[in-house]
Amino acid sequence: MLLLLLAVFWGHSFLFIKLAVHSVPPLWIVTARMTVGGLLLLAIVTASRQPLPRDPRMLATLAFAGIAGAALPWAGQAWAQRYLDSGLTAVLNSFTPVATLVLAVLAGQERMHKYRVIGLSLAVLGMITVVGGEMGSGKSAPALLMAVFATAGYAIGSVVTRARVSGRVRNLPAAAVQVVAGAIAVAPLAWTSSGPPPTHLAPGVLAALAALGVLGTGLGFLIYFTLIERVGATNATMVTYLAPVVGLASGAAFRGEHFGLNVFVGAALLIGGVWVSQKQPAAVIRPSM
Repeated sequence: MLLLLLAVFWGHSFLFIKLAVHSVPPLWIVTARMTVGGLLLLAIVTASRQPLPRDPRMLATLAFAGIAGAALPWAGQAWAQRYLDSGLTAVLNSFTPVATLVLAVLAGQERMHKYRVIGLSLAVLGMITVVGGEMGSGKSAPALLMAVFATAGYAIGSVVTRARVSGRVRNLPAAAVQVVAGAIAVAPLAWTSSGPPPTHLAPGVLAALAALGVLGTGLGFLIYFTLIERVGATNATMVTYLAPVVGLASGAAFRGEHFGLNVFVGAALLIGGVWVSQKQPAAVIRPSM
């Protein structure tokens, strides 16, 4: 049930962004979601009496992960959604595990094997199918590429966290520091590039921003790390298969979004490629002496 709830929260995040992005500049959307989500996470950490990290080097690492691995990709995808439907962006976001795997292999954290080669090939083919078809139908090429390349930011955050944070700081305090640091870093950029935060927003836009911060960021991180503790990281990543489906369904249900066959074929290849890449080769069983 937690896994399904997380898929609903993260799958609908693209809809929340789409509902707000034509009234709120992308960087202010990111500032809002990280401020609301970060304060909620800090409140949960405080209530559960979990210590926050204090080591300057660890704080700097968490800040870097929060900016490069969350704030910047969120800003890129929010900008892309000025020109792309929410469901399409949800599908493109499913490339995140593939980008993470590639970067982890380059960083020496993971090794390639036949299933990963096959899975990566399928996922890349799926991405080409989606992006190529949408470019052919007149969608913005810069927006499509931005939505894809934003997943590299998530990959950087994951690899840095695995190398420098995991096992040293508990997940929830680490996430709280990352999200708050991202908000602190992005707010001045938002003010410089877009002026002061917009006021007199429609109730629907305010509700979308609140939902993005509370559900898509604060509670989303809480549920994700709860799943990791209860069922393990591998099982928790099953949300990767569900969130794009939720994103497509929510865009169609609430905004009447329609997609060509290439999006569904590409999504199937992407999700299938991620599934194949996570399989492990059979271990060689030696007869006991």
